[in-house]
Amino acid sequence: MSSLKRHLLKVFNVCYGKTMENGIKAYKPLQNQNEDTILLFNRNKLPLSKKLAFALGHVYNDICAALWFTYSLIFLQLVIQYGPTQAGAFLLLGQTVDAVFTPISGYILDRTGERKKWHFYGSVLVVVSFPMIFTSCSALGTPWMQASVFAMAITIFQIGWALVQISHLSMLTELTPLPEERATLTAYRYTASMVSHILVYFMVWIFLNSGQAMNAELIGPNDAWRFLDTVLVMSGIGIISTAIFHIILARHRWEVIENKERGKSTREYVKAKVSKLFRSPQLYKIAITYTASRLFMTLSLEYIPLFINETVVSDPGTLATVPLASFVVSAFVSPIVKHTRLLWGNKATYTFGCVLCLTGCFIVQHTNERTDDATLIFCIAMLFGAGSAITTVISLCLTANFIGGDTQCGAFVYSSVTFADKLINGLAVVTIEYMKCNEKELCPFYYGNVLSFVNGTISIIGLFVLLTLPGELFTGLYSHDITL
Repeated sequence: MSSLKRHLLKVFNVCYGKTMENGIKAYKPLQNQNEDTILLFNRNKLPLSKKLAFALGHVYNDICAALWFTYSLIFLQLVIQYGPTQAGAFLLLGQTVDAVFTPISGYILDRTGERKKWHFYGSVLVVVSFPMIFTSCSALGTPWMQASVFAMAITIFQIGWALVQISHLSMLTELTPLPEERATLTAYRYTASMVSHILVYFMVWIFLNSGQAMNAELIGPNDAWRFLDTVLVMSGIGIISTAIFHIILARHRWEVIENKERGKSTREYVKAKVSKLFRSPQLYKIAITYTASRLFMTLSLEYIPLFINETVVSDPGTLATVPLASFVVSAFVSPIVKHTRLLWGNKATYTFGCVLCLTGCFIVQHTNERTDDATLIFCIAMLFGAGSAITTVISLCLTANFIGGDTQCGAFVYSSVTFADKLINGLAVVTIEYMKCNEKELCPFYYGNVLSFVNGTISIIGLFVLLTLPGELFTGLYSHDITL
């Protein structure tokens, strides 16, 4: 260890090594994997105000995701009058742009380190573009012009969405090095996401008020204003949440002191670390685990409304109330996960979440007739909501454990983990819509089979890969040493 490094450690042991009134040491100097960098970790727990502000930072993205995944197919097919394949192609375009720009966002964020600045830029792009997606463009005349406007709006929206998502996720590991605090932030973030979805479905229920309006078969071009008004109101809520996030959560990073004696820069370290991570099988396993949990949730979002339309005869209002029930359960379960993971461990908690998901898939498979009783549909939605909440929170905790103290590469890791989820989701939707029977009578419960077999397979794959992860990832003690 160099003389400069010894001097710095001595100074911080003297100045910050003392015990504070609450019995917690304020700072702990820790040598990073990079031999030339000392990270000074704030070991105090974050105040509640910062945790809540952090959770609000992704609310607008969550609002947009709820509308995008749940109602974009219905809007494009029944309001704009595109065919299933065309509507699926627009969704694939959005997911492809999101997937491509996700690693680009990670590179930009790790290179500049300006998480909040890029979060703001991404939010501006979302504000400008998202309402255009749910706007009828009939005044433009030709179908080609209408399609071009939709494609442009979707592209801009997905670029902004990716910037906000990756910048927000990478802030999580910079706010605190404590695994339990990271788990708490993840739970808060996911709870805010569920509350956002609840608000969306409640607002949809208000604007599509009557039972006739809620029946997907009766929605038509004249209902375009209902979707646009919903988007504008929810955008207002999202903008307010984003503003609170930027006002309350000041720029908060672990302080880094670099030893320049050997002439090694942080940029060189990050480059070497990224190269190392690319060769790590654990990164790809975590990516599969996260993709499975997210894909299960997004496919449920997209196809539960269409499954309801297949099975429920006389209560079209369930198009809003069933997804609402799912996310109420998710909002209730997600804060509990941080406690169950301490009692059972991450592996057992994730397994329990998969069991709930698979139970829901089993019930879907045996719900193969049209009925006036929506009780089973509500049970399915609640099982899906609870199971996907548990698996998503745990997969994000595992990602944070994988990053550990290497926050300089945090954006890269999160962008890598989320890349497959976005691309595969778009491909899955296009494939599912393409394979749909031309005549409804030939496959009257097609979307029920999608929720049963496709989602069930996804859940099993996620669980299988999780069981192959090393034990250190579940305890937060995992390290991927690198010597420059």
